[in-house]
Amino acid sequence: MELTDQPPDKAISVSVITKRQRIKPKYLEQILFRLRQAGLIRGKKGPGGGFYLARDPKEIRLKEVLDAVGESTSPVQCVIGKADKYCAQVAQCHMKSCWQELKKEIDAFFNKRTLWDVCKSKNMKLERSNHGKK
Repeated sequence: MELTDQPPDKAISVSVITKRQRIKPKYLEQILFRLRQAGLIRGKKGPGGGFYLARDPKEIRLKEVLDAVGESTSPVQCVIGKADKYCAQVAQCHMKSCWQELKKEIDAFFNKRTLWDVCKSKNMKLERSNHGKK
């Protein structure tokens, strides 16, 4: 979200983001690394360096962000092929088709929404960047 409020190609440093978001630099670096690998952000070295969005926030789907950072939209582990230590019915689950359908609905929800939508709903100051232009 911090990168969304930046004008295009204007980088924001890790130290600024960590202070604003109150998160540890190592954790943020892991997230930024994954977002960069996914092509959602770019980095800039040197004075004034940091990170910025690779595309307009209206074009970046929330599902892309979740996938990039490794967050699952699955309501239960068995839907994504992982064992669930809290469920003994994995092999013969009567609810599995319901969980699969719910995952599809969740994926559709995050595929319909963009970074722009989230920022707009939180009244962020997007109008000051070129991203805010229609």
